[in-house]
Amino acid sequence: AQAMMVQANWEVMPRPHQQVTTMASRLRDFTRMNPPTFYGSKVDEDPQEFLDEVYKILFAMGVSTTGKAKVAAYQLKDVAQAWFVQWRDNRPLRGGHLTWEIFKKAFLDRFFPREKREAKVVEFINLRQGGMSVLEYSLKFTKLSKYAPSLVSDPRDEMSHFAMGVSDDLQEECHSAMLHDNMNISRLMVHAQQVEEARAKRKSRDAKRE
Repeated sequence: AQAMMVQANWEVMPRPHQQVTTMASRLRDFTRMNPPTFYGSKVDEDPQEFLDEVYKILFAMGVSTTGKAKVAAYQLKDVAQAWFVQWRDNRPLRGGHLTWEIFKKAFLDRFFPREKREAKVVEFINLRQGGMSVLEYSLKFTKLSKYAPSLVSDPRDEMSHFAMGVSDDLQEECHSAMLHDNMNISRLMVHAQQVEEARAKRKSRDAKRE
C-alpha cells in the first residue's frame, strides 16, 4: 500500500522534464506567431512597441505572468540579451518570481528611460497634420498616443486632441462630427479622411474644367 501511495504521489507531482517540455512547446507556439525581436543596438527600434506586441501574443496564448517574462526574454538578442542575463543573475533572491511587470519596468528603465518617454509625450502634444495626409497623421497620432495614456484615457479628450492637430480647414468638420453621440476616435479619423478625399476629388474636377 505504501509503495502504491508513493507511486501515486510521484504521478501527481510535476516532473522536471514535463516542465521543460511545456516550456519548449510554449516557445514553439510563440515563435509561430512571428513575434518581434529586440536587439538593443538598432537606432530604429521601439522598446515600447516590442513590449506591446509581445504582450499581445502572450496574452492571447494565456501565458502566466511569470511565463510571460521568460518567453519575452527569449526574443532579446545581442545587447539586450547580454543586459537581461546580467540583470537576471544580479537580482536579489528576495526579489521573488520574475513577473511580467518586474521585467517590463527593468526593460523600459534600461532601453526606454524616463527622458525618452517624456520626449515622446511632448512629441504627441505638439503633433500637427502639417504636410501629412489625414491617414498619415492618424497613424502617427495612434502610435504616439500610447506614450501619453493619461491624455487620451477619456474618449472626448482623445477626439479633441486629434481635432486640434488636423489642418485648419478640417477642424470645423471634426468638431461638428464630435457632436454625434456615437462618435469615437476611429470613426472621427475615417470621417476626416473621407472629407479630405472628397475635397481632393472636387478640386481635381474643378482643375480639369478650367
